[in-house]
Amino acid sequence: MYHKKQNKNPSYKFSDFKKACKNSKNIIIFSDAFYFAALHFNLRTKKQILSFIQNNGLEDLTFKNTKIWEKNRDKKNPMMVDSYEFVTGDKKGYIAFMCNCNNKKWIIKSFHP
Repeated sequence: MYHKKQNKNPSYKFSDFKKACKNSKNIIIFSDAFYFAALHFNLRTKKQILSFIQNNGLEDLTFKNTKIWEKNRDKKNPMMVDSYEFVTGDKKGYIAFMCNCNNKKWIIKSFHP
């Protein structure tokens, strides 16, 4: 799976990601994702972002693509990034996440309109 640059199917089950959001220790959120979640969706804390995901705030969730995380410095541990589009209220959004299989941490890479 990691030899391809982009796939038509998700690399991860969204339900596994959503379940991981129950425990904030399982989730890392990149600073840009924090910034844009606060700016555009009024989600200002990790707790608010994870609660939003758990409580089905990502309405009309649609898989967009999956591809290798190109900025990964650990070339021995390639990670795939799944991206989805969603709607919440009258706003359209985009979320991208991945899982580090070595430490079992999920990473929210992007969260923006």
